[in-house]
Amino acid sequence: MIVDIFNTNSKYDIIYSDPPWKQKKSNFRKCRPKQNKNLDYPTMELEDIKDLHKFVFDNLTEEKHNVFMWTIDKFLPETEKMMKELGYCLHARLIWDKQNGIAPAFTVRFSHEYLLWFYKKGNILMPDINMRGKYTTIFSEKSTYHSKKPEFAYKMLENMFSNSTKLELFAREERNGWDCWGNEVN
Repeated sequence: MIVDIFNTNSKYDIIYSDPPWKQKKSNFRKCRPKQNKNLDYPTMELEDIKDLHKFVFDNLTEEKHNVFMWTIDKFLPETEKMMKELGYCLHARLIWDKQNGIAPAFTVRFSHEYLLWFYKKGNILMPDINMRGKYTTIFSEKSTYHSKKPEFAYKMLENMFSNSTKLELFAREERNGWDCWGNEVN
């Protein structure tokens, strides 16, 4: 269900976020001469991303809750620093092997992203008892189109936290059992 995060009384156990980090496309390709360097969606400055998450954490989370946030190598240190400043501890770095990826400056192919699991000290929300230890920190699923996240991550969170309330920030589509917010949601 689409939710207006600024006008709701809902509280969530799981926050799942894919922030639009401030970046541009890398090199132009000869096969796409009309492309530009901007991404296909608006990006945000780090301070704005931090402010939005602070609002959500202060107003829309249950006492015991977890935050799952996507990032890439370029923003890994900033993401972890931002979340520490917001009072969160890193529990795990889950690594998505995308089985493909870009090769900026034609050096190495960046074929992974991170899904970081954060919690507030003393208030981690534990997975369902029958799901503890069922998942590893590395999962593999071929990426499809730019910035679309893997189905595996949703299913993992739905299995691990089956009775928890879930909010996806910067969502692109609605998903059963989740509330969502984002400028690309239909």
